[in-house]
Amino acid sequence: MSRPRRGEYKKLKYPNDRMSLSLKKTLRVGFDARWYNDSGVGTYVAELLKAMAPLQQGFELIVYEDPANPVPGLEHLPLQRLPVRSGKYSVSGQLELARRQRRDRLDVFHSPFYVVPFLAGCPVVVTLHDLIPFVFDIDAWPKRSLVKMGYRAAALRSAHIITVSGHTARDVQKILGAPAAKISVVHNAVSSLAFHSRSDAAELDYLQQKYGVRRPYVVAASARNWRTKNLAIALQALALAQEQSESTFQTVIFGPEEGIQAMGGDDTAKCRHLNVLTTGYVAARELSMIFRHAELFIMPSLYEGFGLPVLEAMACGCAVITSDAGSLAEVAGEGAQTFDALDANGMAQAVVELLRNPHVLEKWQRLALRRAADFSWRKAAEETISIYHRVNMRKVDQT
Repeated sequence: MSRPRRGEYKKLKYPNDRMSLSLKKTLRVGFDARWYNDSGVGTYVAELLKAMAPLQQGFELIVYEDPANPVPGLEHLPLQRLPVRSGKYSVSGQLELARRQRRDRLDVFHSPFYVVPFLAGCPVVVTLHDLIPFVFDIDAWPKRSLVKMGYRAAALRSAHIITVSGHTARDVQKILGAPAAKISVVHNAVSSLAFHSRSDAAELDYLQQKYGVRRPYVVAASARNWRTKNLAIALQALALAQEQSESTFQTVIFGPEEGIQAMGGDDTAKCRHLNVLTTGYVAARELSMIFRHAELFIMPSLYEGFGLPVLEAMACGCAVITSDAGSLAEVAGEGAQTFDALDANGMAQAVVELLRNPHVLEKWQRLALRRAADFSWRKAAEETISIYHRVNMRKVDQT
């Protein structure tokens, strides 16, 4: 069956009239936007809602927000925003959501994180971004055990699971035991307003004045989940490249300080000749500037559920060197060079080639832009809406 175009969901042929009749009424979908923050999950919440709002033909979005942390950019969009003041992890939050779901007559509820309402009066769709807690000991034992329980409960109690990559989908099947028929892959994307290749010379002056960024420079990433980001290998590869190419460049590291602070003395010593500049957290607008004027971005993570920074860099026309771990090869496609996450020598050689050969650099910049064009929030929104309808149809068929 061919994929329906926008607004054509109710024209699909279903195995019984009951399903067809179910689509004649407006589908009411509740979305738990309380998970908005400055992480990848927060980006998912904000961008998906903004992309889905204009597509409301046959369904209606009811967005539940933390009034102290509302999602930006939704102010003038055609959706209903309602405050939920209870804590995201609290029992009172569970009870409040259950009351809201019944009062607001929801047909489907979407949780964009692994915490799902246990007392839901309608089918629940959950988005699982990665299974890092099962792969890395990123938290102390008591918290890690509770988080794992939450993931297992989400996989068991949800009517459908959205994963942001095929790799995460396979992890959900293998680790959580969810059947393949219950899982749909909907890739993330980036904001085309922030992450694009249209550069401005004034951006370099801005970056220099605010952060001290000077060309030529390369970019690496730090993160709170520092065990997975493999920053030490990234810096080791850059140090080797500097020795082999005899070139001088600045190394700009963006993101939280945890990854840098976690590096041991030996790792730090290996990189002592690098001209390292740390920026801390930077907003999307500034990060896109950094990517647009960089020689390259290196991110040899040990595991990623999606790897949003890789796509953000490619969308800015930045040459990318990354690992083949987790979902990174899936996202990079033909748009970036991938290596084993511990292959510092191979990545160093790629860095040298990009720094020495303008034609090679231009080639990977062009391929990065081409690959980034394969992802869009509009596409993700359409696929997500289709899942809402399918989940609702199954509910109607079972009643």
